[in-house]
Amino acid sequence: MSNGTEETGDIRKRLEEIEKAIAELRAGDLAIMKTMAAGLCEAHCNIFTLFQKGADAELWAKKLAEAKQTIQGSETIEDVIKTRDNFIKDVTEHARVEAPKAVTEPAQAEPAEEIAEPVKAEKADNADDAMDIACTFMKKDNSVALPLKVERRDDIWVVDVDVGAVRMEIVRVKVDAKTGEILGHKTVEKK
Repeated sequence: MSNGTEETGDIRKRLEEIEKAIAELRAGDLAIMKTMAAGLCEAHCNIFTLFQKGADAELWAKKLAEAKQTIQGSETIEDVIKTRDNFIKDVTEHARVEAPKAVTEPAQAEPAEEIAEPVKAEKADNADDAMDIACTFMKKDNSVALPLKVERRDDIWVVDVDVGAVRMEIVRVKVDAKTGEILGHKTVEKK
């Protein structure tokens, strides 16, 4: 009987060691996920705040700090992912509305009217038209399309659009200024 008791004790000891190892792995995975989620939130916020000034930038810095605090206080990976996804969604949605306002035309140009929904233009007279055309085109295959930069090169608008839902993926879209047609696009950066 003594032998059976010893074996049971050894098995219990091994199970306890396995449970301890699993708990350490879970804690490590949670810590890694917290670090990654906080970094992703910060990266999205930093990209967005390039367009922001004053009180709006301060507001998003505060929201970022709150998201990071919530992430660090999370006890499950699912909670971390939910907080990260909600923050990135909020930043992306706000940036879609605000980013086009931050792009400026040459000094002689009049600011374009704010457009609530992307409009198919017959030609791309200004940066807003070019961004709308490029984003509408990219949204055909991507749920996210955030304009980052627009530049006119002769009769072609070159629009950089972030189409990454989680990681940054920048696609450069070329739009004919005279016709509004898409001349081409290619991924220029993935992070």
